[in-house]
Amino acid sequence: MANRFFFTPANSSNMELDGKEIGGRSGENYAARVIESMGNACYVRNPIIPLPRRPGRFTETDFLVYTRGTLYCVEIKNHRGRISYPHGYVTIYVTRGWFIFKRSVPQIVPGGYDYTQMVQETLEADGRTVSRNFANPIYKTQRYINDLKSYLYQINPALANLPIYPILAFTEKADIRAIYNFDAGIMHISEMPAFFAKYSNPSYAHTPAPWIEHELRSLPTWDLVYTTNNQCFNGVLAESFLCFRGINGRDVRIPYKNILMVEVQQNPQQEMTVAYTSGEVRTFPFTDGTVLLNRFKGEQQTHRLTKIRRMEVGAANKFR
Repeated sequence: MANRFFFTPANSSNMELDGKEIGGRSGENYAARVIESMGNACYVRNPIIPLPRRPGRFTETDFLVYTRGTLYCVEIKNHRGRISYPHGYVTIYVTRGWFIFKRSVPQIVPGGYDYTQMVQETLEADGRTVSRNFANPIYKTQRYINDLKSYLYQINPALANLPIYPILAFTEKADIRAIYNFDAGIMHISEMPAFFAKYSNPSYAHTPAPWIEHELRSLPTWDLVYTTNNQCFNGVLAESFLCFRGINGRDVRIPYKNILMVEVQQNPQQEMTVAYTSGEVRTFPFTDGTVLLNRFKGEQQTHRLTKIRRMEVGAANKFR
């Protein structure tokens, strides 16, 4: 049985994205090919979970993979250079003074490693070594798993009972010898199939059961807006309906929950093609319309339909 692409963003090779996003997408695309090569896994790409204590906020991971009775939360990093843990520090007490004037003085000294952080060291073209610290992504993935279990229980308690493992996978251009720990889920992307094989349950069917695929398909993903000036924005659609004005002057409203994807053409006439979740495809000539997209930290964007090239409906399809 072929793998199912529950959500795969459009090919964005011609999009003018910043370097960080291009690198992230490249690493994720490589990881997707590795997962697909297994032939017995299904996955959701960039699944997000609403945080009940923080309305309008979400947490996400790069992949949620299912194979043989086990779920895996996968975080992908497309870093180059050497990755390591920074040295940690401990407090010791040193005796100062003499006789009745002796006292213990706290002193901070190097000791062990700080596993909550990682260090990336890269060699620049001019010969300089540049270092930067970043939070250890495995902890973010573990927090995501805790939220995921609660969310899955609401969807289907049977899913919440499946074991869930975190994976932090780097592209091969990263030197991860200092942090490598296969059994802890820290590895190169190419090693993921071996990890899946080791920690999956052989008593489960080789191919995913239809009900599991169906339930995973219900997990939310970001809404994506691709503009005519080659930009891509992800977020959550702020409204329940796609609203636009037809060439007859009448307003049209289509529930986002029924829409899979929208593509807008400007030539030879201004029209949009709507792909529905039912499999139906319809084309609508239009004159005007806007899309409101909630981004992060309260930011809301307004996109005119005439400036949109493509729109993929993810999260709005789940929360309405």
